[in-house]
Amino acid sequence: MHVRWRDPHMSALKWLKVLLVVLAMSALVYAVARPSLHSYLITHPRRLQSELTPDQTGLPVERVTFQAVDGVELNGWFVPGGGDGGTIVVSHGLGASGAASYPAYAFLNRAGHDLLLIDHRAHGHSGGRASSLGPLEVHDLLAAVSYLRSRNGIDPERIGAIGCSMGAGVVLGAAAREPALRAVVAESVYAELGQVWDRFGRVSIRGTSLSWSWGMPMRWGAWLWTGAQPATFAPIDAIAQISPRPLLLIHGERDNGACTVADAQRLYATAGEPKELWIVPGAEHCGAHSVQPEAYEERISAFFARALAPE
Repeated sequence: MHVRWRDPHMSALKWLKVLLVVLAMSALVYAVARPSLHSYLITHPRRLQSELTPDQTGLPVERVTFQAVDGVELNGWFVPGGGDGGTIVVSHGLGASGAASYPAYAFLNRAGHDLLLIDHRAHGHSGGRASSLGPLEVHDLLAAVSYLRSRNGIDPERIGAIGCSMGAGVVLGAAAREPALRAVVAESVYAELGQVWDRFGRVSIRGTSLSWSWGMPMRWGAWLWTGAQPATFAPIDAIAQISPRPLLLIHGERDNGACTVADAQRLYATAGEPKELWIVPGAEHCGAHSVQPEAYEERISAFFARALAPE
C-alpha cells in the first residue's frame, strides 16, 4: 500500500499565506468601502421637508420655484419684510432647509428686509440627489439671485446673502461670481472644501498618538456621488473678488471641527476691503446667535442696513 506523506509545516505555511491574502484583501475592501460609504452618507443627507407658513412668521409667505443652470428644480420661501431694507438670500447648511432656517434670521424681516430662504439641491423640497457641500450649490444661489432680479417689487441693486457652514461657502463662491450680490455675511465657513473632507475622514486611536485621515478616498467618493471635485472648490481662492462689496465673516471661538477659526482668519487676511471679522467667544459651529443673540442681531442688521441702503 502506498502512503502519501504530508509535511505539516508546509501545510501550515500554505494556510498562513491564504490567511494573509484574505486579511490583505479585507483591509483593501475596508479601505475603499468605509470612506466611500461615509462620503455617500454625507453627500446624501436626510431631507428635512419642513413647511413655512404665515402662522410661523407673522408675515405673508410665498412658496416659489426656480431652476439652476444645470437643470435642478429648486424651492424657496419668500417672506417680505414690509420695509425698505432690500432683499437677503438665506443659504442653509448641510442637512438643513430654507424653512428650518427662518427662526435664526427672522430678525432681518423685523429690520425691514425681504427674505428668500432657499432649499439647496438634495435638501428640503428641491430636486437633486446629492449635495456637493458647496460647488454645485453655488448654482442654486446664483439661480435665486436671477429669480429675484426678475421679480416685480425687488430692487436688483439691493440684494445681499447670508449663510452658515456649507451655506457660507456657497455665499462666498456665488458672490465672487455675481456682482448683483451687494453684501455677504458668512458664518462658520471653510477656506478649502478639500480640507473639510480631510477633517471628516480623520481617525485616531484613543489613548495613543496614532492618527490618519481617509480624506483622499472620501474626496474620490464625493466626486463619484456628485460629479464635483471637492479639491477644486476653495473660497480662499475667490474671496478677494468680492471686494469692494462689504463682507462680514463670523466664527465661533470653539468651532474647530470641519470649519476652523484658522479658516476664518485666512479668509479675512485674503479678502479685500471693506471687510469685518468677528470671532465670538464661547461659540461653537454656527452657534454665535445662541451665545450672543442681541449682539449678533444688532451687528448683522447694522451691516446690511449700511450695505443695502438705498442710494
